[in-house]
Amino acid sequence: MVNLNKVTRAYLFLMLFMPIITYVAAVANINFSVAFIFSSFAILYGFFVVLFANYKIPKFAYLILTFGIYSATLPLILDFAESRGLLREILYNKHLAAFFMVVIIYNTRFSKLFIDKSVFVLKLTVVLAFIVSVIQVFDETFWNARYLLRPDEYRLAESIYLHRRSSIFGFIDANALGLAFIPLLSVLVSKMLYDKNKFYLLFLVLGGLVAFLSNGRYVMVGFLIITLQVLIYQRTTIIGTIKYVVIGGISFIAILYTLSYIGYDFVDWYNSRLFAEGSVEESSRFKAFYTFAEFFPQSPIFGSGGMTDEIVEASLEVGSSHIHVGYLSHLVSYGLMGCFFLFGFWYLLIKRLYRNAKQTNYWGSFFAFLTFFWSFATMSQSSIFFYGLIFALVFDKYYSDLHYYNMLGKYRNNILHPALYNYDYRAAKFAN
Repeated sequence: MVNLNKVTRAYLFLMLFMPIITYVAAVANINFSVAFIFSSFAILYGFFVVLFANYKIPKFAYLILTFGIYSATLPLILDFAESRGLLREILYNKHLAAFFMVVIIYNTRFSKLFIDKSVFVLKLTVVLAFIVSVIQVFDETFWNARYLLRPDEYRLAESIYLHRRSSIFGFIDANALGLAFIPLLSVLVSKMLYDKNKFYLLFLVLGGLVAFLSNGRYVMVGFLIITLQVLIYQRTTIIGTIKYVVIGGISFIAILYTLSYIGYDFVDWYNSRLFAEGSVEESSRFKAFYTFAEFFPQSPIFGSGGMTDEIVEASLEVGSSHIHVGYLSHLVSYGLMGCFFLFGFWYLLIKRLYRNAKQTNYWGSFFAFLTFFWSFATMSQSSIFFYGLIFALVFDKYYSDLHYYNMLGKYRNNILHPALYNYDYRAAKFAN
C-alpha cells in the first residue's frame, strides 16, 4: 500500500527546489510551466485522497473551494471568457489547488526529520537569493526570467533603483519574491527563534537585503512585518523591547551599510523608487479608489467577472494595467458574493493560525500570511498557491501536532497542570 504521508512529504520537499527547477527548465527551453505541474498534481492528488483515503476536509476550506468554482464559472456565465474544456478549467484553477493543499497538509503528519531537512534547504535558499540579488545589481540580466525568455524585447533599466529584481524567484512567478520568499523567511526566522538559535539575525539581515534590493515596496514592507515577531519571542517586557530595538537597529544598520557599499545612493533611491510619485494622491494605488467607485456600483453583488475592456482602459488612464488594490479589484470582478467566500476563507485561516500560534508559541506561519494580506493591498494576486505560503501551513500543522502530542503525553502521565485538565484533546485533534 502506498504511504500517502511519504508521497505528500516528497512532493512538498521537491517544491522547495522550485527556483532551481524553473530556472533549469527555462535554460533548457523546456516548454511547460513548472508551477502548473505542481498545482495540477495537487488537484489530481487531492481528488484521490479525498475520494479514496477518506481525508477530512477542514470546514473553513469549503469557502475557498466555493470561491474557486465561483471565479471559474462566473466569467463563462457572463460570456467574459471562453472555456478551455472542463479538465483544463479544473487543472488551471489555483484556488482549487489551494483548497486541496489545505486538505492534504492538515491530514498529514510531518516528522521532525522532514522539518529539519526543510529548514536546511530554506537556509541555503536565503543565502543563494542574497548572492544572486547582489550580482543582479551589477548585471541585471543574471538569472533574469524576462531577459532569458524574451531577450529581443528586454530593455535595460535606466538606473539600479528602477530594476525590479526577483533574485532566484523570477522564473516561478513575477510575484514569487514577495509571496514565496518573504513567507519562507518568516517560517525560517521563526523556527530559529523558537529553537533559540542566535544565528537567526544573520538570516534576517540576508533576507532583508534581498527584500530591499528587489526595489519592490510591498516586499520591503513585508520584510518589516515579519521582523515584528522578534518582539514576541523577546517577550513584551521592557528588557524584551530594548532587545528588539537593539536587534532591529543592528539589522537596519547592516542592511544600509551593505546597500551603500554596493552603490546605492539613498537620496536617489528614495526619489527614483521609494516615493517616485511625489505624493500619495499621484500613486496608482490611490487612484484605484476612483476606478473602484466608477465600476463597483455597476454589479455590486456578483461582479463583472474579471477585467473588462472598460476597466482596463480606465486603469491605464491612471497609470496601471488593473485596479492596483487587490481588495477593490476583487470586489469589482467578483462582487460581494464572491468576495464573501474569498475573504471569509482568509479570515478563518488567519484566525486559525493566530490561535495555533498562541498555543504553540510558533508565530512564523501567522506572520507569513500577514505579509500576504498586506501584499493584496497593492496587487491583485489572490491565490495562496505559492510554496512559501504552503510551507507556512506545513509548519503550522507540525507545531500544532507537536503541541497536541506533548499535551497528550502530560495527560497520560498525570502531570498536566490543573488548569489544563479540561483540555479537549479530541476536538484539538480534529481541528488540526
